[in-house]
Amino acid sequence: MLGILLAAGRGTRMKSARPKVLFEINDEPICFPPFRALFEVCDRVIIVVGYRGAEVRESLLKRANEAFGEEAVKAKVLFYTQEEQKGTGHAVRTALDGLGKSLGSYEATIVLNGDLPLIRESTLRPLVSEFVARSLDALCLSFDAADPTGFGRILRDDKGLLLGIREEKDASESERKIREVNGGVYCFRNTLLGPALAELKTDNKQNEFYLTDLLGTLKQPKLKTEAIVSNAEDLLGVNTTFELADLRQLSQRRLKKDLCERYGVDFVNIDSIFVSARAVFQGPCRVGPGCSIMGSSVIGEDVNLEGHVLLKNSRISKGAHILWSSVIDESIVGERTKVGPMAHLRMNTVLGDDVKVGNFVETKKTTLARGAKASHLSYLGDAEVGEESNIGAGTITCNYDGFNKFKTKIGKRAFIGSDSQLVAPVSIGDDAYVGSGTTVTEDVPAGALAISRPDMVVKEGYAKKLADKRNLTKKD
Repeated sequence: MLGILLAAGRGTRMKSARPKVLFEINDEPICFPPFRALFEVCDRVIIVVGYRGAEVRESLLKRANEAFGEEAVKAKVLFYTQEEQKGTGHAVRTALDGLGKSLGSYEATIVLNGDLPLIRESTLRPLVSEFVARSLDALCLSFDAADPTGFGRILRDDKGLLLGIREEKDASESERKIREVNGGVYCFRNTLLGPALAELKTDNKQNEFYLTDLLGTLKQPKLKTEAIVSNAEDLLGVNTTFELADLRQLSQRRLKKDLCERYGVDFVNIDSIFVSARAVFQGPCRVGPGCSIMGSSVIGEDVNLEGHVLLKNSRISKGAHILWSSVIDESIVGERTKVGPMAHLRMNTVLGDDVKVGNFVETKKTTLARGAKASHLSYLGDAEVGEESNIGAGTITCNYDGFNKFKTKIGKRAFIGSDSQLVAPVSIGDDAYVGSGTTVTEDVPAGALAISRPDMVVKEGYAKKLADKRNLTKKD
């Protein structure tokens, strides 16, 4: 079985210079779900690109390599460019011309439009079974549309046999009232596909080679063809950004329903939550209102995301608790670790098990080992914090001198007092203490106390002098 994905068009009704197939649903290009369906069903997959083809190729390959592995994709996927977009029939001919004589290695070809983001492998399997069981030459999927505007209409005779598919621009007024429409999913016997494509004409209002002309007795009387009514939801396509918005909601509900049934995920307010199709759930967990789980994030068993949490390409381990309005980006959170509220873990932060990172704490390229704490109002950048160490409120690692970044190392069970500045590169030894308000510019040995605050001066009655001075100033 050969698969061909049509991803060459611009999609002018999207009102954007961006290729339509690169708009995203569930945090992946809308052309990826039809590609995935073909990849899972077919032995070889060809993607026909055209408008801004290099971008389409790069984006699709990135997601495909992530999903299936680079070696598997390299062995199975080919790209061909349709230099001039002359219709779907011309696009398929471009793919077959690129494949050349090796087309004979495949018995049949499945062709999918690249703007079908809800299609699944389970949509294609019945298509193949029906095609084989009935020994058909060509087959397409159709569905009953509440509003058929924009779709090709399925034409049948009084016995229900397929006469053909009429594109809307070429349809008569009576034909436009037909609600059974073309779903953009086709299967062809390869011994007949090449010759039939060679005979296609451009005698239509768009002056294009229509792939749909290969179905029905009106134009292919010698071929045994059929249109099979399928699940309308799976065949919904994208032509405008409004349609895209509708399908985003539908696809999110479908994705989250699967996560609930498969893993027992508890979505507290399901319509306020966004989940990437690339995210991985490992068991039952709680996702509070307003959360966004982006990229290839991993959510462990018994995790609690309280609400309005943003995760991007991060791993949250078993039993972790992420409090309200925290942002975690390209980071790892250990088991039973507590983060937030309103904490910000920036890229390459690694929190061990049983760590606490509290409100208004920001980290970047920082490791906190098991049991370490930074509970309030701190910035830790380019730092290593040892087991059971405590970082006081207002502590800052001064890691940047205007030219280069430097590292701060804090040992085990160290205590860093509030409002301390650790000027990197600097090292704090195991069991060391840093007094509150200290600016550390030299290494502190294990077990030592570092303190740099000046002696406090108390001037009795000075506050009254200041008050009297303010009063005199006001009178003046």
